[in-house]
Amino acid sequence: MWGLLFITAAAVGFLYWNAWSTRPHTPVQPLPFSHHTHTAADKAGMDCRACHTAAPHAAQAGLPAAGKCLDCHRHILANDPRLLPLHAAANPDHPAYTAEPLKWVRKAPLPATVSFHHGQHVAAGTSCEQCHPSPDSESPHTMRACLDCHRREQQSLSCERCHQ
Repeated sequence: MWGLLFITAAAVGFLYWNAWSTRPHTPVQPLPFSHHTHTAADKAGMDCRACHTAAPHAAQAGLPAAGKCLDCHRHILANDPRLLPLHAAANPDHPAYTAEPLKWVRKAPLPATVSFHHGQHVAAGTSCEQCHPSPDSESPHTMRACLDCHRREQQSLSCERCHQ
């Protein structure tokens, strides 16, 4: 009887865990941020590399320092309560200032076994939009997408180049 109960509980636990782990994960970010708002031509019209300054030369695209965001937001939506964490992180003139850095959570991390170099792809002429058609979406990057692109561009690719 105890064995049957244990097996049933284990099966239910496994099914619950499996269902939970495959649901889309929306991480909690320090600020409500929209790439669309910042990059759309009819809005701010910023180039991706204005904030992700390391993308043209480094493996990681990087994130801007809060002070970079504050360059605009000291004037644009300056009193919006949603930007209070930004002022707390980077605006010494603001009463909420703590100098505590913003802690962004990666939305679509690559597996630890995958090595991707933004700079190599930018140097090869790959646009940000080719891999990130909608940066606000949480669609994970897949090996199939990488292989399809390399085939389409007729770029050879060995397993060892990405999987180290």
